[in-house]
Formats: sequence, structure tokens, C-alpha cells
Amino acid sequence: MNWRRGLGLALLLALSPYGGPAQSSAPAGTLPSAGPAHCRFMPPAGFPQTRLNWSGACAQRLAQGSGALRAYAQGRVVRSFFGTFEAGQPLLGVVEVPDEGFIAGRFESGQRVDDGERNTLIQAFEAAAQAARELAAVYRKAGNRGSARYYEAKAEQLASQLD
Repeated sequence: MNWRRGLGLALLLALSPYGGPAQSSAPAGTLPSAGPAHCRFMPPAGFPQTRLNWSGACAQRLAQGSGALRAYAQGRVVRSFFGTFEAGQPLLGVVEVPDEGFIAGRFESGQRVDDGERNTLIQAFEAAAQAARELAAVYRKAGNRGSARYYEAKAEQLASQLD
């Protein structure tokens, strides 16, 4: 994909509202309430009330740092977030909606903040690609080559959105 088309698609999705019929698992502005007791998080707005899985670090029982959050329904991923969390809340990254595309940006209280800045989108895709690379390294070190390849390919896909 050429960079203008990729950036155009990223901007279109980043600037459009998302969500649809699925409800967020927690209202915006609430404290992190999803996930296991040892690592709570607030999913970005628009994440369905399904099984959620955070792959990343936790600090003081809250999702913290780089990672991926995935929502599953009927055994398949229906929405993903790649990027960074701070104190259990999404901070910077990219939501992926299968068959629809990406929503990139900075987040506050679970909501994507539309600051209109191209640099925010670039930083969001960079944070997302870095999160996928870090997960690939974790899986490779654990000997899970299939998952490592998946996250390496995801990192390339995310990084190429601005090429």
C-alpha cells in the first residue's frame, strides 16, 4: 500500500466515530474494571462485552506499558488494541476492527481523543507496532514460533500503514 493511500485510510478511520451495536464493557471515565484481579484494565470505548485478554505488563494490579488487548466472541478476535496502557487505561495506540480497519490515536478515559494532529496518528501506529514487536519477542523466547510470527507480521502491518 502506498503511503498516501495508507495514511488516507488511517486518517479516515482515525477521524470517524467507531463502535456500532456492541457496547463498551465499561462507561468512559470509570475505573478499570475488566480483567483478572491481578491486572485490571479499562478497554477502549467500543469494545464488546466479551472475553477480554490483556497481553502485557501489569503494575500495582493494573495494565501498564506496551501490549495488546483482544476481545473474543465465539472463539474469534472481534476487536484488538495494540499500544500502551497507563494505570489500567489505554493511552496511545491503534484499535483494529477485523474487516473494517484501524482507529489510531491518543486515548483518555477509554475514549479516543481527536486532536487533529497527524503526529498523534504516527505516534499511535509506532506505539502499536512496537507493542506487537515486543509480544513477538516474548513468544519467540518462550518457543511459541507461531504466535511470534503472527505478532511480527502484525507489527509490519501496523508500521506499514504510514508508508
